[in-house]
Amino acid sequence: MCINAETGDREWDHQIEDQIRCTPTVDEDRVFLAGCDGKLHIVDLTNGKTVAQVEIGAPTGTTPAVFGDRVYFGTENGDFFGINWRKAEIDWTFQSKVGFHAYRSSAAVSKELVTVGARSKRVFGLDPVTGDQLWEFAAKGRIDSSPVIVGNRVFVGSADGRVYGINAKDGSKVWEYEAGGGFTGSPAVADGCLVIASDEGVVYCFGEKHKT
Repeated sequence: MCINAETGDREWDHQIEDQIRCTPTVDEDRVFLAGCDGKLHIVDLTNGKTVAQVEIGAPTGTTPAVFGDRVYFGTENGDFFGINWRKAEIDWTFQSKVGFHAYRSSAAVSKELVTVGARSKRVFGLDPVTGDQLWEFAAKGRIDSSPVIVGNRVFVGSADGRVYGINAKDGSKVWEYEAGGGFTGSPAVADGCLVIASDEGVVYCFGEKHKT
């Protein structure tokens, strides 16, 4: 559903064949939906009509990340995609060589890196152009939280009750904070602070203390 931000009027509806659990992503005049029907839906923002669909072979509830001409997201089947949305073609698919990695974490992407967490307790760093694995970080619990990239750091929460700071270049651990409760929600960064809420309903803020 598209709502006019100024008037609140409904502009259009778009329906797919199964549930939509992701948050729609908007880039230029396109809307991207990764659906439980096993398709990436590319929708015209102006009228809600289908522009293209790309078969992804499995359901997903993760929110697509868009950078340049590519859309990035993973599925419940353990595939992580880099899709050229202008051509509606899969550029590459990543599958880890070690174990099965279902994705409920949404990716974060920069010019040099696309990173995503997996239910197998892993965070992967991939080349955005080729899909080659650059590094792998092992946590102690599943990663359903979506990472954020800030400079040369990746920040993410885990079901093991920890928040991790990871070196974006090589995947090494820079720091961790053990909160005790698991993290499903994603961190947000603003004004030099990182804010994240735990599954126990506690909000944590990391950063330099501001003078009052």
